[in-house]
Amino acid sequence: MTTQHFRYSPGILRTTHMAVLLSVILLPMLGVFVVLAWLGISETGDLSKLMHSDDGSLSYESILVMALLALLPFIVVSNRKVRVELDSSTLKIHIPRLTGMGLMGLTTGDHRILIHSIQEIRLRAATAPKALTPALHHSRLEVVTARQTYRLQPYNFLRLQGPDHRMGLRDVFGKPGDKLPGLLKEAPLVQSLSAATGQAITLSEPASSGPLANQYNLMTHKGMVAQLALLAIFGLYGVADFVLLTDYLVLGNLPLWPFVSAGMLTAALGIRLGRGAPMAERLGVTALITLAAVAATYPGLQRYSLLASPQPIAVPYQSTATALFEHPGHPTIDQRSSHIPEYWETVPTGSEYVFYLHRPVMGFSMVDMGPVHEKSRAFYQRN
Repeated sequence: MTTQHFRYSPGILRTTHMAVLLSVILLPMLGVFVVLAWLGISETGDLSKLMHSDDGSLSYESILVMALLALLPFIVVSNRKVRVELDSSTLKIHIPRLTGMGLMGLTTGDHRILIHSIQEIRLRAATAPKALTPALHHSRLEVVTARQTYRLQPYNFLRLQGPDHRMGLRDVFGKPGDKLPGLLKEAPLVQSLSAATGQAITLSEPASSGPLANQYNLMTHKGMVAQLALLAIFGLYGVADFVLLTDYLVLGNLPLWPFVSAGMLTAALGIRLGRGAPMAERLGVTALITLAAVAATYPGLQRYSLLASPQPIAVPYQSTATALFEHPGHPTIDQRSSHIPEYWETVPTGSEYVFYLHRPVMGFSMVDMGPVHEKSRAFYQRN
């Protein structure tokens, strides 16, 4: 038996069909980004404007597109390192731990298994998912030896120099039904293992493993439901208010105690609400709401400061250098690292520039940069 090489595919679509699907999703976003980028470069000649709007604020749309484009090659490179080799005497498995497959209860690391040591080959077909795609992903191929049971995804391994057994777009949206067992048994890795060992494949329902082994349903526990609701509230508020407050600049250091207090209170509340749930789910969700609460504290402090001091005061600052402003009674405003340097160069050194400050409530001041952004936007539109 010649050595057979298998590579891992994170999806169950054929390459051409996956390319079509990704193109439908990403090309419109990429097209808009390229057009806007071309217009921005042609007007200003500055590549840094790709990530910023005319007023110097971050362009979240550009960041999202760049992140998606950067994520794709990372996924491809990571999964290319996953491989399986099989010959008449040995099964070799190489799955880097950083792929995250261990979180799904799958085998990771480097393993060399002698064929004669394999006691049984089992296929465990997932029955819980109602769609074919997740059912294939959650199914398991178990190679049982006296020392260890190795768990792999049976359908996701492609034989090199062999036909592509994966599905097309029309088939992938179907229901598992009676198709799942046949697809698993006909997978190239399953067929090759059966031929190499001379053993028939045993098909049964999955025995879950890994962090979600107990398949605990969080929605059946009122305390866990409350934690999930808190997680959603903290997350949505933190993101929403952070975006709404982008026109405000914080001067000075934010106090540490609100962050510590928020973390301790939500941790204690999470542990209390999670009583009776499995330890992994209880601690995991508690950690998530604690992090979300600490993150939401940052915009929360700014929002409280604005509510306590709703009316800003006009403060004439002295320009001591380009984009550097000082006042004897207020913190220095340093805009030298901002992304509107051409605008700040129009402010002569030694002249006055009026900023609108909210008085400090919790030890830090808030500057309303809205008027600055309006002036800089008008400047870039003129030029």
